[in-house]
Amino acid sequence: MDKIQKDFQEISTSLQHNDTSSQTIEEKEIQTLIEQSKKRVSESFEKRSSSNAEIEEASGIFLREYVGSALKLVVLYVDLVGSTLMTRNLSVDKLANVIQTFTQEMSVITSTFGGQVLKFVGDAVIAYFPISANYPLACNTAMRCSRSMITIAQQAINPVISTYGYDELRLKIGLDIGEHSVIQYFIDKKPYVDILGYGISMAAKLSSLAGSNEVVISHSVYMGMHSSLRKKFSELELDPRMWKYIDKNFQPGVWRSRPS
Repeated sequence: MDKIQKDFQEISTSLQHNDTSSQTIEEKEIQTLIEQSKKRVSESFEKRSSSNAEIEEASGIFLREYVGSALKLVVLYVDLVGSTLMTRNLSVDKLANVIQTFTQEMSVITSTFGGQVLKFVGDAVIAYFPISANYPLACNTAMRCSRSMITIAQQAINPVISTYGYDELRLKIGLDIGEHSVIQYFIDKKPYVDILGYGISMAAKLSSLAGSNEVVISHSVYMGMHSSLRKKFSELELDPRMWKYIDKNFQPGVWRSRPS
């Protein structure tokens, strides 16, 4: 067993290394996750506290073991719908509250499903799921994490923030797979670890195609998922003159989640 596989098994302990336990988290424990999220959001608005730094640091610890190497990852890019209007319509304090709440809860749900949060880019969260020997597991887990993010926004975050006079949050999510280089750089002599790869760029572009509370995935993710999850998607028809991107298997197909 190689080191990458061991590390992925460690961060996937809560999933018990199989698709069935991931489904258990999604179907049997989602209500618990919702209640926990509601509590955190309420506390964040009351105390303006957040645990993002600890979650983001966990990714750095993981990636430092692979500096100079390549990792196969499922990349998840989750963004807020209508964030431009938020920046115009909300005060600085209110906007900060919204973004903090969003990034906090997306980070926690990512960690719950065994993923790692790479970084925050404006109002977007970039996360990843390492691919070891079990390629379908990573695809299934990332997909279920995406769906849970939308559920948490709808049933946990929105009911709380609405009591403070905020509009509901709506998400758009993109998923892609690829091999990524792990790099280390320094700012004021302090080391930082990041990843570079086509999958990150593609996941961001795919999220831009998503509508409100939709997930858009590449052909590679679609083919890697369980058939029960594929049934929840339909192929998105795109103008080839406008969409010229392909996935790691040189497939141009893009798939969008059907309304639940």
